[in-house]
Amino acid sequence: MGFHLRFIVMRCFNIANCSGAAFVAAGLLLGFSLSSTPAAAEPREVGVWYDDTGRGAVKIEICTPTTLCAKIYWLKEKTSADSGKPLVDRLNPEPSMRNRPICGLPVMGDLVKIDSGFDNGWIYDPKAGKSYSVALDLVDADTLKVTGYKGMRFLGKSFIWTRAPVDLPSCDQEAALPPAPAPVPAVRKKQVQNTAAKKTKHETGASKLGAADVAKSSHKKKPEKAAATQPPPVASN
Repeated sequence: MGFHLRFIVMRCFNIANCSGAAFVAAGLLLGFSLSSTPAAAEPREVGVWYDDTGRGAVKIEICTPTTLCAKIYWLKEKTSADSGKPLVDRLNPEPSMRNRPICGLPVMGDLVKIDSGFDNGWIYDPKAGKSYSVALDLVDADTLKVTGYKGMRFLGKSFIWTRAPVDLPSCDQEAALPPAPAPVPAVRKKQVQNTAAKKTKHETGASKLGAADVAKSSHKKKPEKAAATQPPPVASN
């Protein structure tokens, strides 16, 4: 195909020697050649990864044709232990950003491809409210080395992330689900059972007492009828 395409293009380089049909054929062949070019494979770093603590997961995505970025995708604990409210970026050095939800928070960006992985990006740690430069190196299909550093990469600190299962629900999806009913504590459950038992015993005793009162009342002697008044006997002479 390449030989024929070059032949037609060379013939059509001089418009005077090229017919309309030849132009059409050249265009069709050129279009087929470009459309059949295989698309670039998606970087293997793309996906959802558990961080080194296992208490959160980050989703790495393609943000521009040449850069990767990431956001918080899953949280083991989505609410504050103190207030019970959803976690926010409360340690951010910028006061106007301290109410941003941790779920979905951007934590990496501007990572560009280098020979061995991705580098020259930034990473934000909401647990400390600090940002660093970052590099990614794929150890294997399910293991990612994340290096945060200031200035010189070899002076940075590396962490190992592991690939999360494909069915891991996002914290946004979990937030949309209705809350599960809280289990009744064993002590409270026992108290409820004891209260119910006492109530039943009381009601049973009251029923027996009422029946006994009725029976006792039925055995009382009925009052005797008063004797009819009779005239006194007449005395005989």
